[in-house]
Amino acid sequence: MVDILKNIDLKQYTTYKIGGSADLFATAYTEDNLKYLVRYAYSNDIPFDIIGGGSNVLVSDKGIRGLTVKNATKEIIIHEDINVDNFDIKNLKSFYKEGSYMQFEDLEDNESDYNKVLVEVSSGLSLAYLINDTISKGLTGLQYFAGIPGTLGGAIFNNIHGGTRLIGNLLHSATIIDMEGNVSEVDYDFFKFGYDTSILHQKKYILLSLKLILFEGDTEKAKNIQREWIKRKHKIQPTLPSCGSVFKNISDEEKLEIGAPVNSAGWVIEQLGFKGFRIGGAEVYRNHANFIVNLGFAKSNDVKTIIEKIKEEALKKFNLELTLEIILKGDF
Repeated sequence: MVDILKNIDLKQYTTYKIGGSADLFATAYTEDNLKYLVRYAYSNDIPFDIIGGGSNVLVSDKGIRGLTVKNATKEIIIHEDINVDNFDIKNLKSFYKEGSYMQFEDLEDNESDYNKVLVEVSSGLSLAYLINDTISKGLTGLQYFAGIPGTLGGAIFNNIHGGTRLIGNLLHSATIIDMEGNVSEVDYDFFKFGYDTSILHQKKYILLSLKLILFEGDTEKAKNIQREWIKRKHKIQPTLPSCGSVFKNISDEEKLEIGAPVNSAGWVIEQLGFKGFRIGGAEVYRNHANFIVNLGFAKSNDVKTIIEKIKEEALKKFNLELTLEIILKGDF
């Protein structure tokens, strides 16, 4: 059994520190907990939602109806007995660059010649913890995602980018559960990964665990990349509560059409004059315009209104439809 609580304030479970209450709330500490809660919601006809690290979400001031589950599963298994050297790992590089906003080309390391290792990880494990733990055990590949908050499940859900890398390219397979409680194994192709997206944005499946392909690489070099990434990110990322980058970066085609020097959505927002723009307790961050920070008393509607104004101006000035990177949860 898992404790199911009523009317729990969700601010404490998001990096934004914004939002209303969950009608029902539970924490899943194991994959069996998670399965039980999905099946409980289905059998009782209760709407189901899930949060991991709460780093890429904006929760409505009105809260979330039904059952909200905090995914805190955290198991790691290194499958040294399974040979995956012949596994066809995907191209490790993405194609989006942020130009002057973030330089990372000098931190590239070709790991394709190292021995591969299969690592199975629960979806609720902190990405930061996973990076540190795998490097300490002689495994590399995740260092490019240093400084990104949240869980591994959230990272795969959004196919996050770290430098020129996409985390989905390290995926071997996954165990998922649908909203009726059916568990299945799926491979890389199932996810239909794109830039900052996956099939999970369209179809409601819950990740239970992921199998990643990592490398018996140069751990000293990996530690240096990890430290340097965090150092560079701290120069532009806010210390005030935020949910990370609000909009996805623009495509190469869009960059060409509007004459932008970089793919950065932050550059677009800066050209629109929104740096420092404020509504209520929410403000567009002055060091990087793709962050909207909580000054300490922001409402989700403050953030949502700023988002809509930015989208409106981007369409008006550049004929550009900016796409949200963050996930809106609850009734807006």
